[in-house]
Parts: sequence; structure tokens; C-alpha cells
Amino acid sequence: MAYAFQTRIELECADGFYPRSDLSTYQSDDFELRLGDLHYRDVREYAVGRNTSAGWQERRDATNDPLPVTRVWTDFLPQQEVERVVPARSDGVEFGMEALARAAVSGAEAVSAALDSLPELYAEWRRGQEGMMTGLAPRRLKTGQALLENVDTAGSRIRDGIDLLKRDTVAREAFGLMNTAMAMANRRREAVIQKKLPGDVDPPTWRPFQLAFVLLNLVGVTDRNSGEREIVDLLFFSDRRRQERILDLPPMRLC
Repeated sequence: MAYAFQTRIELECADGFYPRSDLSTYQSDDFELRLGDLHYRDVREYAVGRNTSAGWQERRDATNDPLPVTRVWTDFLPQQEVERVVPARSDGVEFGMEALARAAVSGAEAVSAALDSLPELYAEWRRGQEGMMTGLAPRRLKTGQALLENVDTAGSRIRDGIDLLKRDTVAREAFGLMNTAMAMANRRREAVIQKKLPGDVDPPTWRPFQLAFVLLNLVGVTDRNSGEREIVDLLFFSDRRRQERILDLPPMRLC
């Protein structure tokens, strides 16, 4: 008697395997599942494992058109290459922590010059996303419209946060102190990593989503009577460096 554990089974077909689409989440009443269906609607599935994962080799020709998938296999340790996301920057928005701290000290006009373009850039991105909804199936279109409504709400909250900084001197001072504290912490950490003096490392900057997250929550953090205090915003991060940069609202609240 013999036993085989975690064996690999591989199939080949010269004509290629026919892909299938998983529509189970398309019909779901769970919004999160429908969101996944919308995001991954263009992903094709060529094999499914039972108590294991499955893999296949996708190829493209010289014109980048997909070629038939001719090999599929079981895979107990699947791997996936994740493309790195490079954050978009704009000369019209100030992302530097120390520069934002100086703007807060300078006053409302400096804050306006540093941040007023951010909601417009967000609205421009939204218009691009709306343009991608052409031709969506009905339920996916409904999910996309719900997402756009959430984007509109977030954009309004970001704008409200900027307006708060421009009119409220206490909030503006706290925002400046928070940026100063975060800049000091980032300089010291990068100095250790790069084996330099803190003053010799590049000026620390926010990623766009980090700065937007701060502005998004300013009204709720500052105004005890704001209805936004009932909102819990979840922000996902994947490494300690980002985690440290996201610890910005506590010092803002303390200030």
C-alpha cells in the first residue's frame, strides 16, 4: 500500500482550455461580494482545485493579444505576482509634511494654496472611473453607481476638512503640529535605515491616500457634535512603514 500527499496533476491541451466566469458573486445580495465581482470581472478561470489551488500559464502574442492556455495544474503553494502601485503626484497639491506644517503656521491662504486642488484631482479621477462603467451588466452597473456615490461623499468630506483648516485656527495649529511630529518621526526612522543624519534624508511626504484620509476625518475628529463621528473609516495597510505613517489622527487629536 502506498500513499501520495500533495501530488501535482498537470493537463495539457494543444487547442487550449476554455475559461469560465464565476457568476455566483454577481447574483449575491452581499455588497462586498458584488464589489469583488465588479473588480475582477475580466479575470478568467481555467481550472479549479478541490482541497488545493490550481494554476495555469497565460501567454500573449507580439500584439499583446491573449494566446490559448494550453497547460493547467494543481498547486498546493500558489504564487501571485503583485504589481507595485506608484502613487500619483501633482504639482498643484502639497504632500510634504514639513511644507504642510509651514503652511498651517502661515495661515488660511497658505493652506488653501497647498490643498485646494486635491478635491478637484479626486473629482477628475472619479470622472475617469465613471467612464469605465460603459457596457457593464445591470447589477455591476448598480454596484458601480453605489461606489461613485461613496466617492462623492468622500470628496465632500475631504473638501470640508480643508475648509475647516482654513477657518479654524485651533484645527490649523493642530494640523501643523501633527505634520511636524510625523515628519520628525519619519526623518529619524529613515536616518537609521539609510545610515544618515535625520537632516540629510529627503523631506518626508504623504502618499495621496494618506493625506486624503487625514482630511477626510478632520471634521469628525475636531467637532464633537458632527454626525461624522458615527462613521468608522477602515484603512488597510500592508507593512510597518505605512502603518507608522497612518498613525496621524491620534497626534492631531492630542494637539
